[in-house]
Amino acid sequence: MKPAAVDKQLQTYALFHAQLKAEMKALIGPELIDEHRRKPLGRHSDALERVLNFFRRPPAYALYSRVAFREWQIIRLPIDPTAPPTPIEDTVYRSENDAYHALFLRNVDDLMAS
Repeated sequence: MKPAAVDKQLQTYALFHAQLKAEMKALIGPELIDEHRRKPLGRHSDALERVLNFFRRPPAYALYSRVAFREWQIIRLPIDPTAPPTPIEDTVYRSENDAYHALFLRNVDDLMAS
């Protein structure tokens, strides 16, 4: 019986992703978190920009505005584009900056736990 073919592309991507995760974990620290807390939107340091770009990879979280420009909730982006957004927690943020920082902290927690 012949062994199953190994997909080298998947192996290479898995290795790349693992190395990238390790690099991102090394960048996370109190200074980086404080930088994001102070200014969640706009231009950031190179380290923070790298981390934010990493967090944009699927599976991704996003903000859903329940009441336009007044209330936000964190959602996980659905795989099916026709599916409605589903909040992953009951917390409602009344400040856009607070919502973006909470989203950032959720991504940090996920990264550090893996």
